Amino acid sequence: MDSLGDIGRVLQTALDTAATRHRVIGANIANVSTPGYKSKQVRFDAELGRAVEEEREGVAPREDGNTVMMELESAEMKKNQVAYDVVLMTLGQRMRLVRSAISGRGQ
Repeated sequence: MDSLGDIGRVLQTALDTAATRHRVIGANIANVSTPGYKSKQVRFDAELGRAVEEEREGVAPREDGNTVMMELESAEMKKNQVAYDVVLMTLGQRMRLVRSAISGRGQ
């Protein structure tokens, strides 16, 4: 991903970590009935955060002292939007469940 410039390494880390996380979640699901199996996790945010921090540390400031990398900020904004949407969706589902329980229609 060298042709993508500074953001390429961060994107590669994100893809690699997401793929690893997918495999680990699949293994957890496959072992749902295995006695003694301990669920495993891959901390996507921690791995991506490390890659972003390393990338930001390597950025030379512009002449005006600014070190903002638009690609990284855009990626962070999108990641945050996905997290927000997931929380909002989960809250909506929970509220529908509560309404259904109150009205007695969920039985």
